[in-house]
Amino acid sequence: MAGRGGGRGRRMMSFSVEAVGINRGDSLPPSIQQPTPLFPVMEQKPLPLTGGEEAEYLLALKQEFRGAMKTLPFFIQPAAAKRGQRSHPHTQQIPERAQSEKTF
Repeated sequence: MAGRGGGRGRRMMSFSVEAVGINRGDSLPPSIQQPTPLFPVMEQKPLPLTGGEEAEYLLALKQEFRGAMKTLPFFIQPAAAKRGQRSHPHTQQIPERAQSEKTF
C-alpha cells in the first residue's frame, strides 16, 4: 500500500515556476484591464471586387442556372405548414359532428 500518503514536510509545487518564465522575487506582469479585440488586426487589406462585363455575365449565368434547376422535376420543395394545423394531432379538438356520432 505504498504511495498513498502525501508524506510529511513542506508541500511540493506541482510544476516548476522557472519553466513558466517567472523567477523567484520577480514581480508579476500587470493585469490587462480592457477586453480583447473581437477580430484580429488585418495584416493585408482585401482586394477590390473585380467588375466588368465578364463578371456580370457569370453572375447572370449563375442566377439563370439556379432558376433552371428549380424548374426540374427532381427539385424537392420544403413542405409548407398549413395554417391552423397543430404539430400534434392528438391535441387537436374533435369536430362537433364527429363527437355526436360517437355518443351512445
